[in-house]
Amino acid sequence: MEPQEGAALIEQWREHLIQPRFYYRHKWSVGDLVYWDNQSTLDRREAFDGNVRRVLKRVSLAGSRPF
Repeated sequence: MEPQEGAALIEQWREHLIQPRFYYRHKWSVGDLVYWDNQSTLDRREAFDGNVRRVLKRVSLAGSRPF
């Protein structure tokens, strides 16, 4: 695929993926736990208050690999 074709295809995918119907926005409560599979999920975050404590943990499963 030519670079211009590839760039156009990526832009089409991006436009498709950023539709609000594909969003999940979590409303946090104390004690919440949220996890996702980074091999099959796009994730992002909005800006947050840097004075608020956040605890993030990473878990990797043995033998897991991209499909």
